[in-house]
Amino acid sequence: MRPYTGTCWKLPDAVSSDQLIGPAHVFDFEAETLRKHLLEEIDPRIAAEAKPGDILLAGRNFAQGSNHSHPFIAMKAMGLGLLCRSISRGPYRLTIFMGVPILTITGEIYDALEHRDRIEVDFTTGEVTALETGTTFQAEALPPHLLDIVKAGGGFEHAKAQEQDQKPL
Repeated sequence: MRPYTGTCWKLPDAVSSDQLIGPAHVFDFEAETLRKHLLEEIDPRIAAEAKPGDILLAGRNFAQGSNHSHPFIAMKAMGLGLLCRSISRGPYRLTIFMGVPILTITGEIYDALEHRDRIEVDFTTGEVTALETGTTFQAEALPPHLLDIVKAGGGFEHAKAQEQDQKPL
């Protein structure tokens, strides 16, 4: 997996799942529709301006509340990666299952990066680099089995690939 290089979109602590994509879109599953609404209550510029390779930098308790796949469908469609101080088990699993690369980071990394910084993140090694300053930080990399799911494009794609590998010739 190649490193993600792009703009850092810094978010505060305690962004709820309903703030990621509002409840009005709970029955939408089309990625192109969902991506238009990602974080629109917090910063509508993200949905309009974010590009593949950009990174959402979240504080503590990211995606708290109800577990919805919608925000992660949108993130994948937009080609975004995710760095967060903390995230509960349900949203973490959804992030991986939907094929969005994620690293849990320290407060030092979160505090050192600013909104709109240019950064590079290598999800295979856990290396996070602030491109303006050249400062490099180390986060714990994704475990190989989870990285395989993300590389495949998500849980369904990974399962299909595993099934293909199991079929006799």
